[in-house]
Amino acid sequence: MLRRYETIFITHPELSEEDHTELEKKLRSTITAMKGDAIKLDDWGSRKLGYEIGRNSRGRYFLLDYLAGSDLVREIERNLRLNDQVLKFQTVKVTDRVSPETAKTLKMEAPAEKVVKVIERPSTLDEKMKADDEKAESEEGEGK
Repeated sequence: MLRRYETIFITHPELSEEDHTELEKKLRSTITAMKGDAIKLDDWGSRKLGYEIGRNSRGRYFLLDYLAGSDLVREIERNLRLNDQVLKFQTVKVTDRVSPETAKTLKMEAPAEKVVKVIERPSTLDEKMKADDEKAESEEGEGK
């Protein structure tokens, strides 16, 4: 029986698409070689970090969802730790046991080849400033 894991990792924001593709291929080949099953790899885009990591205030976030044994998780974390392009990573066990039928359903819902890019949401401060500008414009229109 395999377990379902999610690994979130953050890379340098200046990396090229080619570097990200190379890292993705390495992770997928590691999963395949150790008889794991990749469910999806989501690209969450570049975001502001909660604190600076190695003089970086921004990073590019990724979510890797996969089925594996504990030995595969250790190997993925080892690869991420050795890669200088990766700033931080964290792995979480989502479910303890996954049946083969559930694994097939998960793969059909989110194909492993598909990379989803999430649009970065503006910060709350930006939204407040925009609302204030709209309010000021509507007050000007009423005053005429």
